[in-house]
Amino acid sequence: MSPYALLVVSMGLATVLEKLHGREYAYQAIYGTWWFTALWAVAVLLSVGYLLQRKALRRFSVLLLHLSFVVILLGALLTRLTSEEGTLHLREGETASAFTDKHGASRPLPFSLSLSDFEEIPYPGTDATMDYHAHVVVEREGHREEQCISMNHIGKAGGYRFYQSSCDTDGRGTHLLVASDPWGIAVTYTGYLLLLAGLLLTLFSRRTRIRRLLHQAMRPALSLLLVLTGTTQAGATGVDRETADEIGQLAVLYNGRICPLNTAATDFVTKLCGKSTWQGMSANEIFVSWTIFYTEWEKRPLIKVKDREVQRMLGIEGQWACVRDFYTAQHEYKLSGKADDASLPEKTRKAVRETDEKIQVITMFYHSEMLRIFPLPEQGRLVWHKPGSTELPQGVGEAEFQFINHAMDHLVKCILAHDVQGTRQLVAKIRLYQQEKAGGVLPSPAALRAETLYNTLQGARWVVYACVALSLLFCWMFFTVKPGRWLHHCHTALLLLLATYVSVLAVLRWWVSGHVPLGNGYETMLFMAWASLLLTLMLSRPFPVLKAFGPVAASLCLLVATLAGGTPQVTPLMPVLQSPLLTLHVALVMMAYTLIAVITLLALRCLSLRRKVAERERLTALSQFLLYPAVSLLALGIFTGAVWANVSWGTYWSWDPKETWALITLLAYALPLHGSLQTSPHYHHYTLLAFLAVLMTYFGVNYFLSGMHSYN
Repeated sequence: MSPYALLVVSMGLATVLEKLHGREYAYQAIYGTWWFTALWAVAVLLSVGYLLQRKALRRFSVLLLHLSFVVILLGALLTRLTSEEGTLHLREGETASAFTDKHGASRPLPFSLSLSDFEEIPYPGTDATMDYHAHVVVEREGHREEQCISMNHIGKAGGYRFYQSSCDTDGRGTHLLVASDPWGIAVTYTGYLLLLAGLLLTLFSRRTRIRRLLHQAMRPALSLLLVLTGTTQAGATGVDRETADEIGQLAVLYNGRICPLNTAATDFVTKLCGKSTWQGMSANEIFVSWTIFYTEWEKRPLIKVKDREVQRMLGIEGQWACVRDFYTAQHEYKLSGKADDASLPEKTRKAVRETDEKIQVITMFYHSEMLRIFPLPEQGRLVWHKPGSTELPQGVGEAEFQFINHAMDHLVKCILAHDVQGTRQLVAKIRLYQQEKAGGVLPSPAALRAETLYNTLQGARWVVYACVALSLLFCWMFFTVKPGRWLHHCHTALLLLLATYVSVLAVLRWWVSGHVPLGNGYETMLFMAWASLLLTLMLSRPFPVLKAFGPVAASLCLLVATLAGGTPQVTPLMPVLQSPLLTLHVALVMMAYTLIAVITLLALRCLSLRRKVAERERLTALSQFLLYPAVSLLALGIFTGAVWANVSWGTYWSWDPKETWALITLLAYALPLHGSLQTSPHYHHYTLLAFLAVLMTYFGVNYFLSGMHSYN
């Protein structure tokens, strides 16, 4: 077995060991061993030998590219041999001149560090903590320097770097990560710069194989394409849709951010029945109606219960239950204690926990936790209160007290009396009150409407299903039916519609969240869908086959996002994630995965072409051509992420399962760029097999392994 294969197997095994026995065990068993380091050294020597054998030294771009990896690995070795890392705990008014290393030993610092003040910074308009600021004083040989260390601002002194990690519960102390890497970082960053230069020269050089593949792939072929259409259905309840929508535009504090009530209503309904509508009624209608006619709504079967054993416990037939099905005639909760019952299979206990969460959501609803609509300044923060709150601060006037406690009661009375004018006036008064108390941080009416539109578009899952069906249909027609002008026009129209839909969805989520939507699994799949369509629009003329595959890849990404993410909540982004480097890192990696997805589809197509040799050769050339930018983007994405991690966490590589599997993916797809695999008849079989590494990187780590990068 080659050292490259041994490296891949070792790293994959290490991620499993970390899941089973913990990070320290995986490091001692594999990452930190002499033989693992030796494997990398052997891999470097073999790479140099390959370059000499193939006379690649004559091509400066190829030499520079491979040299960069040697320098990066040398930097990693220096980091391992010369770096220090640990933690430091500081209390206000205390001074420290030593830190605790990762082995628990005390290590001296060449200076003293004291904490003069520590403060928590809330998100504007909320009481949720946004950032921590540790104001420290560094003293060395009579020199005194003040620094502020926060989530995105590193403290530096005497060759040491300090990162904000956590704080004491009383808010008067901080825990700092301490790191010192005098040689490794400089060498590693030099390698990154060489890598960037080498990739650019390789991609645009006329002397590399990529240019010949491009000309071969651009031989004539045909065209095609995709997308969506449909209508929604409105329903009627005791509360008319217009009134419910008016209330749904009120601002609330939900999930740590200020948003329209429609967002809370959409989450509420989706968590119960798996979608944002039920029997033609919108989330706003269900939420407002349930608030008023709760006795009636407790009888309605809109809680989805998938597990048959849980259905048996509740005594229901089928997968739909109402609130009353969860309680006996004596008002005892039927699922009480079932989640921890060791006599039940783990699958059943998990299903019980998932079902129990739905009841907990209803409990939160009854406690008005989703109706925090009255903002009040308290001790420098803006606290949002729910109707009838008994926790109002002292000093609130009688009129204001009565308004907060009884405004919703009056609103309900107006709705029951079908007093449309009175309902609108009360909603307007609540909105005016919010504007007076929180006008500086309140989202604009346009922003509230944009979020409501986003909730509607994102909740329309039938659009995604239609996209998948139509994209597969047109892809099949492209390869089996002689394309005519009508098919070409239909393809183009559908492609543009799908691109518009995905772009609108991405832009609205960007607007709503306030940051580039690349922070979780749903957002990255949405970006990948957008990148697939952008690639199709840019390259479908020289490569018509992309017009068939691009929409398939995009719609499948949307399907994965919908099924895996459901209705992902928009939450405030942690300060450490608010970095352009992180945005660039995720964007580069997702663009690489987009190209790899297209390569996978090309492999499936080529394997189905048994007699059409010319077309197979052209598509193979296109696949190998796309492999170059795919590997380049993935390499740049990984190392951009390493720079971000070093800036944010103090280490550019920590052998986290996500980054480890990303490296495995890079090695897997870099292999076909070398040696006989380029001309092998099994090239497409290999790319299909290599795609498993992508699936493991993106999904396997999230759902089966663990780590800092795991997200859904």
